[in-house]
Formats: sequence, C-alpha cells, structure tokens
Amino acid sequence: MVEESSFTAIDTAKRNIAPHAKPEDWSTSAGNRSLPSIDVDIDVHSRSVTVDGRRFQDNVDRVSGALFEDDLYGDSLPDGPAVLTGLMDDWPAFSNPGVSWSVQDLASRSTAKVSLDGGPSFARSSMSTGRVTLFEYQQYCERNGAGDSAPLYVFDPDILKSTFLDGTHVTDSLSTPPCFSRDFMECINGSQYRPLPSAWLLVGVTGSGTPIHDHPLTVAWNALLVGCKLWCCLPPDVDETLLLLNLDFQENQEFQENQKDFDLSARDWFRQCGELVDTAKIIVQRPGEVVFLPAGWFHVVLNVETSTAISLTSANIDSRNDTTIRRTFKVQSFSEAYYSSGNVAACKNHSIKMFIIN
Repeated sequence: MVEESSFTAIDTAKRNIAPHAKPEDWSTSAGNRSLPSIDVDIDVHSRSVTVDGRRFQDNVDRVSGALFEDDLYGDSLPDGPAVLTGLMDDWPAFSNPGVSWSVQDLASRSTAKVSLDGGPSFARSSMSTGRVTLFEYQQYCERNGAGDSAPLYVFDPDILKSTFLDGTHVTDSLSTPPCFSRDFMECINGSQYRPLPSAWLLVGVTGSGTPIHDHPLTVAWNALLVGCKLWCCLPPDVDETLLLLNLDFQENQEFQENQKDFDLSARDWFRQCGELVDTAKIIVQRPGEVVFLPAGWFHVVLNVETSTAISLTSANIDSRNDTTIRRTFKVQSFSEAYYSSGNVAACKNHSIKMFIIN
C-alpha cells in the first residue's frame, strides 16, 4: 500500500483518471504481466527503430514543404501519408538558439496545468480528468514514466492559447503552414458536431504513445519539435484484425469469455502487430519534420524518445469525402467549394451532415 504522503502529482492524476485502478495496474501490460523498461535503438542514418527487439524501417519519402507554399487550400497535398520538410524552419520554437521546447524548457517557462492522456486501456475512457504542471510531468519523465507499461503523455489544447512566464504568447512561437490554413469545418468548432479543439500540445516520455485510431473527416499534421516518434499508418480499407489485434469473435459474433484487451497501448501494438501489410507506412519522425495524414488513415504512434510535438487537424482536403464535396457543390476543387459565393452556409450544413454520418 502506497502511503498517502508519498503520492506524487502524477499519482493523484492517475486516481482522477481511473479511480478504481490499483497502483500496480499501471505497470502491467495487455495480458496482465509486467514488462521490462522499453528497449529502443534508433539508427538515424538508416531511419530505422528497433523496439523491444523488433526493427521497423522507415518507408516514406521526404517531400519539401516548399512545393505547397502557394497551395492555400491543400488541393495538391499527397494522397497518402507523407513527411514534409522545411515547414518549421521559421518557427521560433524550433529555430531560435537556446529555445528547445523540451519538457525541461517548457517546465521552466510555464506553470500552467496540462491535461494527460494515454495509459492502459482502462485509463483511456477518461478525457482530461488528470492534470499536472509541466514541471510535475518533467519529474515523471525523469523517472522513466514511473515504470508504467503505457506511460501517460501530455495532450493539451489550452496551453497553446496561454502565455509563457515572460509574457509572450505561446502561439507566437508557431505558425500554421499555408497548405493547412483553410478549415471548412471551422464554422462548427466548439459545437456538438466538433466539440474538441483542433490544435494540441503533445509531450510524451519514452514508451508513451497514441493507440491505433483515425480521423475520418479531417486531415492531420504533426510537427515534431523535440525527440523521435515511430509511426505506423494503415489505409482506410485495411483489415480490421490488424487494428484491434486481440479482438476475437465466435461464430455468433459474441465476445468470448476472458476476452483479451484489444485496445492496446502503442507499445503493445508494436510488440504484437506481426507481419505488416504491404500498404503499411512506417515513419521514423525526427525534429523539424511534419507528418501529414489524409483523412481516414489509421495510425499508431510511439514516442521512442521523450518528445514534444504540435498536432492539428483540419478539413481543408479530405481524401474520402472530396468527391462528395465536389458533387455537392458542383465545383472542381475543394477550395472552390469553400470560397465560392453562396457556398459558406451550404458548407456548414454539409459538414454537420457529414459529422452525423461518420
């Protein structure tokens, strides 16, 4: 039994996230067994990462972001996952000497409390009920995630609207690339149809990460400031058995008794994914790189170093709904649909309908 006086801020956050979980539950993985500390080897030259003895090789080309600097609507963005370079070169958060945006740097510049996400499957039903300061999260990182099998990570939108201790606005250190600057669903931000913010700060200790998921209506872009991330991206039509690895149905489609946990943490997913399909895209993301994901692509992301990133979603182009949009508004491009006279109200109505459908 842990003495109340020895509880850290992270322990308190865990109790808020999962009140019924025992402290030892956080250190066991899928299958109720403890895992040793994550074993990671990053080969920068070959762009490969070995996680717990398994090697993952980057297979996604790098594309200069300059190719899209005049594309204000994202119509020419790639059809599949891509890594865009050069888009962060003028960000003070990335290019200013002495400013790293590491967890240590952020902790020294802000006392704001931030929301936590991640953890084992029992913890991921909570949304923003665990909060700590960045300094308290820094201490968690220094303890290597306190031995948690699926460490918590910072996933917070509010800090991006705040100021640092020196009075500068956080967003002054960042900028949105022009090709992601138009969002036709912006008109319903904050409504029941799009309740979550579109921009988030992510800070994750080694071994933390985002479980498999997709964004059915929006593209996503993730700008890495510090650390290293391992991505596996799978196309919208991928066999669902590769998404939920332990999901096992009987012939009558009912769950078997003692069903294994199928909502795996990022680390468990990479450990158990087996042979990947040919269409899988592996990305070893390094600082200064922006990962772009078209709508509908499933992805799982593991922090293989303690990392800081900015993640945003927008509906400036949609690989699955673009044809529908063009037919709806009788136009040739997404941008024409958004900005043609008289179409703004129609876009709002159409976006709400598509949120209901999806």
